[in-house]
Amino acid sequence: MKDPLRIIIGHKEAASNTIDQKLVFTGNEQGKLLAIRQMIQQGEFKPPIIIFLQSITRAKALFHELLYDRLNVDVIHAERTPKQREEVIKRFKNGDIWVLITTDVLARGVDLKGVNLVINYDVPQSAQAYVHRIGRTGRGGKAGKAVTFFTKEDDKAIKPILNVMKQSGCNDGYSQWMEDMGKLSKKEKKQIKTHEIQRKKISTVPKVIKQKRKQRQDMIAASKRRKQESKQESHSNDEREE
Repeated sequence: MKDPLRIIIGHKEAASNTIDQKLVFTGNEQGKLLAIRQMIQQGEFKPPIIIFLQSITRAKALFHELLYDRLNVDVIHAERTPKQREEVIKRFKNGDIWVLITTDVLARGVDLKGVNLVINYDVPQSAQAYVHRIGRTGRGGKAGKAVTFFTKEDDKAIKPILNVMKQSGCNDGYSQWMEDMGKLSKKEKKQIKTHEIQRKKISTVPKVIKQKRKQRQDMIAASKRRKQESKQESHSNDEREE
């Protein structure tokens, strides 16, 4: 077929009108964790919930942080086997898991019904990725909610997200100052899609406490080594006596 014509009904990168979309400025990485905990306190953290991050390392880190909060949480990513992923998704569907942390491995191709909330812990790298992520909620005509956290490092990356929100009629989900940021050049758009933003580690634990924890862990590890060496030495002495 010569010069095929593609017809698009509606906006190419518009999300479902059943999804209430919101942009939340957290200032920095610590602010993201604080925002989640604030949502929990205010009763806005209603499962089932999916949280998206940009990398496996960050997904694992958030998983361990939320375990400390005693949330019913699990994580899936490309390093887990297909069988492990299937088991986690099954438990999520059954309600055994309330919060599912993941990378874009779950953004499409998995049918999950009844998801109440999607959180973009890290801003997706394109409008298309954003639409696929938040498309996990608001399915089957049911209302859903999508919240996207962003920091001062994401000032350019949120422009495509704002465009989707405007096309979807979610004008109440962001502040005017976010919209007033300058337009992106073609070079900037390409850079956002091809380069992940370098982010600080996920943690709200002060550096001093981290150092004390590490010292304690090192002391425990050293104690275990000494005990092991003592056992080996004692075993060697017994063999000599025999």
